[in-house]
Amino acid sequence: MRKKTEARRQAIIDAAVEVFGEVGYEQASMAEIAARTGVYKQTLYGYFESKEDLFVEVMVGSAADEIKAAFALLNTSTPIRDTLTSFGKHYLIAVLKPKLLAMRRLATYEGGRSSLGAQFYERGPKVGWTMVTEFLQDSIRLGHLRKCNAPVATAHLRALYEAELAEPCLLDVPVDTSSRNITKVINRAVDVFMAAYGNADAN
Repeated sequence: MRKKTEARRQAIIDAAVEVFGEVGYEQASMAEIAARTGVYKQTLYGYFESKEDLFVEVMVGSAADEIKAAFALLNTSTPIRDTLTSFGKHYLIAVLKPKLLAMRRLATYEGGRSSLGAQFYERGPKVGWTMVTEFLQDSIRLGHLRKCNAPVATAHLRALYEAELAEPCLLDVPVDTSSRNITKVINRAVDVFMAAYGNADAN
């Protein structure tokens, strides 16, 4: 019974991804999502209290499924440059996937109209990048990075990862997102980050 319940919940989320992606949050209806799932609308509300709850779950879930493998790579037992490079590649490949780009556009749009964007940030990106901050704090403590403000360093790292490709992709501008080019982009990003935050005494 539990597996059946989880399967139905996932089916609802999958249908919601389609509907939100097609018409946006405002125009989406729980009735349409229920119809695509093949359940009664009352059943939908048994899983999610409101359209707002379902929207945030869709946003957070979509991001988590794509990115969690990247955050699992944060490990202070390997050389920090290698860790940041491996993490960066996995992260950038994930966030440049069409599904995640669509979710990000939607979150940005709704963020200017309601609290939905903030809710998504608190439950999604903030959680992941807090893990990066903790990793950098550990790296500072171990002497792999110079002493610095770890949250600020995290913001710089994220910006460097996304600097060359994220905005063009969000705006649907043709760019090279091949694995080979992403590797080059991440290597440049890590070079700049380590030039700013690397601990020369550790080399």
